[in-house]
Amino acid sequence: MHNLERPISPLTQNKKNRNIVYILMIVLQCVIYGVGNPITKIAYESITPFWCLAFRFTLATLVMTAIAGKRAIAELRTVHTGDWMPGALCMAGAYILSNIALNLTTATAVGFLMSLPVMFVPILSFFVLHRPYRWTFLPAQLAAAAGLYLLCSGGAAVSFGWGETLALIVAACVAGALVWGKKSLQSLSPLTVSFAQIAITTVLSIMGALIFEHGTDLSAIQPEAWWVIVYLAVLCSCLSYLLQNIALMHIPCSLISLTQCTEPVFTAAASFAILGEHLSGMGWWGAALLLACIVYGNYIERKADTVGV
Repeated sequence: MHNLERPISPLTQNKKNRNIVYILMIVLQCVIYGVGNPITKIAYESITPFWCLAFRFTLATLVMTAIAGKRAIAELRTVHTGDWMPGALCMAGAYILSNIALNLTTATAVGFLMSLPVMFVPILSFFVLHRPYRWTFLPAQLAAAAGLYLLCSGGAAVSFGWGETLALIVAACVAGALVWGKKSLQSLSPLTVSFAQIAITTVLSIMGALIFEHGTDLSAIQPEAWWVIVYLAVLCSCLSYLLQNIALMHIPCSLISLTQCTEPVFTAAASFAILGEHLSGMGWWGAALLLACIVYGNYIERKADTVGV
């Protein structure tokens, strides 16, 4: 009797091992964001959200310019603006609109809805990247949405108004940043894509601060707020963007968006350590369900690589 299973080549096995490294990069990104979310509340005690964004991304742009500004600008000149601008605008929109949504509804509702790019990415990937939708991935998407709901709402109902609508648009923007970001990486390096995304977000953040919040009193900003801004600029912007774009070059957007569903888990852990906030029993079930979804999603991608789908 012949063995009908297709043997796994060393090349395929090496690819699987590398994929785990890229998934861990996204997990690290989520850890960084998870710490950044609660400490941002500390900064907001003495600085408004838009000006926090403006200072954060201005500093991030300066850091990225010092690291690879000339190289990135030279690389951007070799391609059309349309190759990288959609992803950069989506990234900027996600950060700016999320601050507006927080002023219109509860942080719980925003946290849940903003964590739903996993529902949008496969659809956008089909139209933008022409990547076939794998129906085997649908259970992971639906279970992830359920897990996020339990984690962020504790089982309570989430009402739907203008703030919730805006948060859902933010989730679509995050999905767009992943999909169009992956497309831009076909002609640009991860460092250049990260530079472009941060620079565009800086311009739009400053415009938002001037339009919606006018001026700010620098003397009123506490020292701890400036340290938070440094953390957000260097780690949550420069490093996290770079980690995401490196991973995007090697693994599908759908797997990245699924892995990024762990961000609320790390946020809950950091909020407990820093702010003393506790996760409900339903929230723990949601966190466990998210972990199971990520394992299942990774299994689907690994299986697809094996059979050559």
